[in-house]
Amino acid sequence: MMKILAIFALLIILATPATAANVTKVEIRGAAYDESQYKNLSWDAQRFPGLWYNFNGGKQSETLNIIQSASTLKSTSRTILKDNLFYNTSRTDQNFTVFTEKGRMIENGLSYTSATNTYTKSTTGGKYAQLGWFGVQYVAVNGKANKLAKVLISQGRGIEEKKTLKLGTTWSLGEGYNLTVESLDTTASPRQAWLNLSKDGKVLDNKVVNEGDIYSYIEKNLKGESDVPIFVTYVEGIFTGGEGMSALVQLRYTWLISQNVLEVKQGDKFGVFEVKEANEDYLSLYNKDKQIDLGQNTVQPLYGDLKFKVADSSTKLRFYPIIEQTIPAATRVELKAASAVTATAQATTVPTIKQSVTPVSTPASVQAAAPTVISTSAPTKIQTATAKTPLNTLVPDQWTWALFALIGLVTTGYLVLRRG
Repeated sequence: MMKILAIFALLIILATPATAANVTKVEIRGAAYDESQYKNLSWDAQRFPGLWYNFNGGKQSETLNIIQSASTLKSTSRTILKDNLFYNTSRTDQNFTVFTEKGRMIENGLSYTSATNTYTKSTTGGKYAQLGWFGVQYVAVNGKANKLAKVLISQGRGIEEKKTLKLGTTWSLGEGYNLTVESLDTTASPRQAWLNLSKDGKVLDNKVVNEGDIYSYIEKNLKGESDVPIFVTYVEGIFTGGEGMSALVQLRYTWLISQNVLEVKQGDKFGVFEVKEANEDYLSLYNKDKQIDLGQNTVQPLYGDLKFKVADSSTKLRFYPIIEQTIPAATRVELKAASAVTATAQATTVPTIKQSVTPVSTPASVQAAAPTVISTSAPTKIQTATAKTPLNTLVPDQWTWALFALIGLVTTGYLVLRRG
């Protein structure tokens, strides 16, 4: 088994050369069109893994279609005519993970009625709307498919998907967002955490949150949409660390979206595409002004990392869609080293940490909703302990499994392109 893994890793490394010292480009390929036998000119996430697919929910939203007759696409006629290539995406409903796992509603979350495919915003709801946009997951802001915000963090239900923070530390969330643990009270009942959410150094929100409660931040106005949930996390535990360590808070089901909203309007252009329809339900784009020539042994850009790749054959027209994604080069190293992982991995010893803690006063804006003083557990001496090897050092991450899944497509696609 280890030899097989090593061979798979080598195939992937050879097929996807690094473009920089710290990144690797991975080519995700769809099913091939072949004028002699495979004449399907429609791709969804099942036929083209580069399109977005929610594995846990089993939902997809994107399609790529060539609507002209397959009889017009052959070695002697290699042109996708204007108005004949369509990219479509539509919104789908998704539960906040904390709603799925804990039954907890989110301030200004959405509810969804499947019979009418409608989203309703209320003071509390358990859902949000999502969709794929050229292979990447986005949130439809307030349920509107024409206002797209990228998902920055979305922790799942796995026990390993959690964040533990010490008193006084900051969690860098991406795009300038930071969450800081200002103070913890392990003596109160329930225990309490004072959390500070900031962006680019500017404080957005201060709040004292009880253990077992949700902390969310609502943006009053986001691209014309009012009261939009931006950040959600669940305070699962507040506890005293080992001897000599400060108090800790454990966060789960964290969810964060970007404030950089893409508003898609009719007539907007994205590569070869122009937006034909843009509304709250779906987006439809087509090649209004540009025909696409599928020349022998060429790669034809469509938009962003989406392209058509054409076989090196003068007698048969074969092509398929691809999306190129950039992943950390470390993933390649993990794959290459996968064959060396054994059950006797060495445990890591937790280092001794000496830390002085200065209690922080609660801000006036918080005092009305919280105890006047947020106390901190007194530091005690630390006990060294041998930690178990973290699970994620033994099990490849989601990119590793994704790369394994691509092996069949890499090999099959190569043979299809080179045949004939």
